[in-house]
Parts: sequence; structure tokens; C-alpha cells
Amino acid sequence: MSKAVSSKRAEPSYTFQRIHAALQTGHALTVQQKREEPVPVFMQQSVLDASCGTHMLAMLLVILGLAKASALHDMSRRKHGVAAAVWTAMSPYYFTGINPKDWTDAVNSLGLPLELTARYCIEHDVDAPAVKWLMQGDLVAIAFASVKHHRTKHWALAVGVEGLVVGQSHFPQRILLLDSGGAEPCFHAHNARLRLPDAGPGSRRAKPGWHKEPKQKLIIWMHESESWQPEAVRLLAAIRVRRTS
Repeated sequence: MSKAVSSKRAEPSYTFQRIHAALQTGHALTVQQKREEPVPVFMQQSVLDASCGTHMLAMLLVILGLAKASALHDMSRRKHGVAAAVWTAMSPYYFTGINPKDWTDAVNSLGLPLELTARYCIEHDVDAPAVKWLMQGDLVAIAFASVKHHRTKHWALAVGVEGLVVGQSHFPQRILLLDSGGAEPCFHAHNARLRLPDAGPGSRRAKPGWHKEPKQKLIIWMHESESWQPEAVRLLAAIRVRRTS
């Protein structure tokens, strides 16, 4: 007696990764600026300077073609130009760190052809807009903090997103970061990531994706890299940065 075979097929599934279009991977991460040779993007901070917000801004400006990396490397000695303006705006926070509102105000004060769209956790949902913008191919400045203590408050530049595709549906699961606290990325466009945990609020086991349910607690992400042990964090702010001209 033959066994009935279901005509319903399982939906195809695969992983996906979406990275900002300007980034060129190789032995060093680079971008192409006009007709010049590709220039390195990554800038690493020290453990003493608390300048992750400044380093992130510098990398962002290089990616968007608004400043030369060589000028930004020497910003504290520059008298004119974008690099000098960045140092004037950001130097007061170099050893103290900078909060999301002040970072947004400082970038707007530069008068560059940039459009910033900010979401702060005290006013809005942050997680969903961050992932949505990354899926659209934008760069997103992300501020986050440890959920276990108040020592970790950090900035990183989100350059992409990856996750799972099932049928026609995309389920982003990891935000890909260019993090000035990590090591130089090699053959990758990122050197760190924010990963949804395997259990708890926002986890893949609870429900695929990153959307919050009504009255749900903050989504917890695992901040991961080869340079440090994983740490549970929550997002403080997400700021989309677009070049307007």
C-alpha cells in the first residue's frame, strides 16, 4: 500500500548579509574616494581616551567621502577644514565620553551635508528603527550600555545586518558593527556584532526577529567580538546618518 505524500513543500531558507555599499573588504577595510586609491576606514581607540564617539564619527565621514582619513588622523593639529571642525566639536568629550543627544548636536554643528534621524530609548523604540535602516542600506550610529553594570557605555558604527530568510520573509538576527574598541577587520566589513540571544526578550527562540511586543521589556543584545568576552547590552540610541549631496 503506497503512502500518501504531502504536496506542501517546506519553504526554502538561507542566511543573508547586507553591508553598506561603499565598503570594500580585503586585507584592510577600505572605501573609494573619487579617483584616489582606496583608503583605509578603520580607526582604533585606546583603552584610556573614552573617545569611541569621535572615532566612530571619523570612520563615518571617511565612508561617506566627507573627509580624508589622513586629515582626521591629524585632527588635533589641523587649523582648517573638516578635520579641524571635528576636533573643535568633539575634543571636549575626548576623555569623558559623549551622550547621544550631545553627539547628534555636535555632528549637526559641523554644517556638513548630512541628514541625521535620531531615536533615543527614553522617547522611542530604538531596536526596530536601527534594524530597518540597516536593511535599507544606511549607516547607523549606535550607543549601547551594559545591562549588568554602569561601567560599559559605548558607541559603534553599524554597517550592516545579517540573519535568516524563510520563504519571502527576512528575520534579521545580528547587527554588524565597525567598533573602534576592536581589532582591524580583515576580509570582513565588521569587527564586532550585536547578536540576539538564544533565550529571553527578543530572542530567536521566543520569536524570530527583533520586534518588541506590547509591554515587553527592553531587548537584550550580546555584544560580541574576537577582542573581548561577550557582554549583554541594551541600545541607548540609534542615529541614521545619510549624506544629502
